[in-house]
Amino acid sequence: MVMWNDFKLTINDREYEVKAPAQGKVPSTSFDAMDTYGDVRAMIQKLYVALNVEEHQKKKQEEIETEIECLENELKPLENNHAQLAKQSQFRTNVLVWGGLAYLAAQFGFLARLTWWEYSWDIMEPVTYFVGQGFALAAYAYFVLTREDYIYPGARDRQYLSFLHRGMKSKGVDVCQYNELKDALAHKKDQLRCLHDALQLNLTAPRKLHDDDQIGRAV
Repeated sequence: MVMWNDFKLTINDREYEVKAPAQGKVPSTSFDAMDTYGDVRAMIQKLYVALNVEEHQKKKQEEIETEIECLENELKPLENNHAQLAKQSQFRTNVLVWGGLAYLAAQFGFLARLTWWEYSWDIMEPVTYFVGQGFALAAYAYFVLTREDYIYPGARDRQYLSFLHRGMKSKGVDVCQYNELKDALAHKKDQLRCLHDALQLNLTAPRKLHDDDQIGRAV
């Protein structure tokens, strides 16, 4: 309503009188026109930003897909060696696990025979005590060396990784380089997924505007 009446404008402690134009010289639909022009201008600005962002995202998507393809080509021979060595390491780990079970069973049978057939419990009791203490000492030594509790799944996984790293080293595969390439590939795929989500949001906006336009035309 300021444009319809005279008002005073103060700048640097100085007042200026501003005369509003006569009402007859101002179109009667000026406020409606201003609202319409403002909406149109905002819509054009949104469309401009959306179209440019979409184009930029498509270029970025092509760049990321090219980088992913290069990383996959570089990883392909390493992945083949890794898969072969992983099978060998898993087999050796299973042999070691079953070998440990066979050792414990043989030890149990040997101590049982010495206790009930060869000697007596009075003689074998301190022997079995020291055998048990030996296992406790071995478990504590494992903790000292690895800084981890001696848990069967953890020990098995650790031995599997030990076999795998030894095999990769014997094949001349750089484990650090392999891990860096895997991390880089995972990072690029995350970027591509985020870019797809953002691009999908931008692509749905023009469709919504088109539907609104169709509704307006139908009315």
